[in-house]
Amino acid sequence: MAQADNKPLGDGSISPFVAVGAVSTMADELVQALDKAVESAMTRGSAAIMFSGGLDSGLIAALARRHGSPRLYTVGLEGSHDMEMSREAAMDLGLPWTPFVMTAEDVIDACRELLAIVPVRSPVTLSFELPLQMIAARADEDILISGQGADELFGGYSRYLEMGEEAGKGMADDLARMLSEVLPLEEAIARRYGKKVERPFLDPGVRRLAASMPAAEKIKGGMRKAPLRSAAASIGADLIASREKKAAQYGSGFMKVLKSRARKERLTVEELLASLAPKAR
Repeated sequence: MAQADNKPLGDGSISPFVAVGAVSTMADELVQALDKAVESAMTRGSAAIMFSGGLDSGLIAALARRHGSPRLYTVGLEGSHDMEMSREAAMDLGLPWTPFVMTAEDVIDACRELLAIVPVRSPVTLSFELPLQMIAARADEDILISGQGADELFGGYSRYLEMGEEAGKGMADDLARMLSEVLPLEEAIARRYGKKVERPFLDPGVRRLAASMPAAEKIKGGMRKAPLRSAAASIGADLIASREKKAAQYGSGFMKVLKSRARKERLTVEELLASLAPKAR
């Protein structure tokens, strides 16, 4: 992620991530579809962006600043991957940024609160949803804009690299599971704090465009989410375009806290979560 390659947003420069012809047209169409979805999300109330400093939330933030100056919220442990990435990216984007720096005890308390809202057994699912719970409980804004859906639509997970011709089916299966299993959990969490989550990547126009792209165009030469990188670079967001994915539960440092607490109490992580969940009456 060499900063020497960064250029101001919208300077019209040509990025190494953007090719000519069909790829350039695809990037333009994707930017237009996402921009429309982001603008719509921002008109539905006071809006903020759940920000990890990565490609997905970074592209949304780069587009959102065309329509206002939304605050970026990041949660994580002090010195965590997401905190460092977000600090740098927020400065590059020129948007207001609020970090919520958590301690290990904050993470355990948040687990208790989240488990009181939704019954989650999977440690991965719970740690992935902790950022939403933490931001929803602390943000002033009514609307929280999320980058969710980008991985499933544009080939963000590392396992897709090994799936070959089955990658397209893998993305479709993951999208279906996310829509049927994950979104209901998130809606319940957001409602608990009087918030609404908006997901521009799941906008019908963006989904139709993603569906028209073959998997081989989404994962090219070992590079995941190639269309999103081209889109980011086409608007001059080269720092964002270069960012690699790190799962939320690891980028925030929250999974490390859960594993450490479980070891301390001589429990599995699953047993730890069961001990934190409300007791049945």
